[in-house]
Amino acid sequence: MENNNLLNIYQILNEVLPNKVSYALLIEEKIELPIIVYQELYKRNQTFSDDESLIKVSTIQITLLTENKDINLERSLETKFKENKIEYNLISEFYLKKSGLHRIYEIKMEEIRNEQ
Repeated sequence: MENNNLLNIYQILNEVLPNKVSYALLIEEKIELPIIVYQELYKRNQTFSDDESLIKVSTIQITLLTENKDINLERSLETKFKENKIEYNLISEFYLKKSGLHRIYEIKMEEIRNEQ
């Protein structure tokens, strides 16, 4: 199910900013903003039975990068999470002169063994 989770997240993010979504982008040069960058940070076993993992939980970080504060775009992204029943946490928001405003969200997704 893990690839489906990441594909599903990509499709949801792409509805907010079509063709401006990237996986784990390293920002070395000036890029055209706004853009959404997402990546799976880690996946942990959560529930076991007979020494086998039944449930894994993936943590996915989503960063909205804009030149300046864009409340409408933030609301659009957060509304899309809610419409898709994705619980999110806002982890941080900071500004870097070189790359703009970073608004970082974290979501958790379960992968259940019998779905694999």
